[in-house]
Amino acid sequence: MDWSGIIKRFFEYELYTSKSISITVGTLLFIAFTLMITKVGLRLLKQAFTKRASPEVAGRLEAVFNFVNYFVYLIMFFFVLNTIGINVSMFLTTSAALFVGLGFALQDIFRDLIAGIYILVDKTLNVGDVIEVEGKMAVVHTINLRCTIVETRNRQSIVIPNRKMIDNLVNNWTHEEPVIRSKVEVGVYIGTDAAMVKEVLLNCVKDNADILKDPAPMVFLDSFGESSIRFILYYFIDKAFDNDRIASDVRYEIDRQFKVNNIALPVPVLKLDNTK
Repeated sequence: MDWSGIIKRFFEYELYTSKSISITVGTLLFIAFTLMITKVGLRLLKQAFTKRASPEVAGRLEAVFNFVNYFVYLIMFFFVLNTIGINVSMFLTTSAALFVGLGFALQDIFRDLIAGIYILVDKTLNVGDVIEVEGKMAVVHTINLRCTIVETRNRQSIVIPNRKMIDNLVNNWTHEEPVIRSKVEVGVYIGTDAAMVKEVLLNCVKDNADILKDPAPMVFLDSFGESSIRFILYYFIDKAFDNDRIASDVRYEIDRQFKVNNIALPVPVLKLDNTK
């Protein structure tokens, strides 16, 4: 029995045929085998990249590989069409105008997708980072392929296209380091004991649980005015999103301790116009 001839006829058995399309058993098996190899290959590639990655990085790569899967299967779709005899080049040529129109219409979306992949891989932005958006402090809630969702202190969610996160200057307060330096400025009358003011200001943050002991707070004598001396109290916190509340607590304590130590805040000096 000629097994090779039987197998050859089995693979060449035509299931469907027309003027330009020919589908045989061998064609279907080849397509199924190719799709299976592609699926297994993508899965192994994904496991190779995510196996040793941290959960956060693995989540980022998951989104990237989802996009890669769509792209690879799109190529496979055209490959299958070409395998069964459909002229893919003719299809692409006749659809060129449509693709150009869609390209212009979807260019911003594609830019968002590419920017999303860049953000996910480059790690310039992470979930939980505190950033400044249009003058507002916000914490990054979700990073998707197309957009990034942040939440402001007013619990307002803002959806930002990823291309804007790449094109615009974004102030990331906590990138790779949750500790930030904050400050409170205060002035006192000229003639006030500067050493005492420094000691009082440091005492104002000494017992504040939100302010770090290391790095230690510090006081700078910033400038001399016509009737006042200006000091800057610098302190470090690891809760950048709560900076406004912490700064307010510090100011309340400064006001209290200044009154206890008879340190007066200066008032503006009125200038008289003697030209008349």
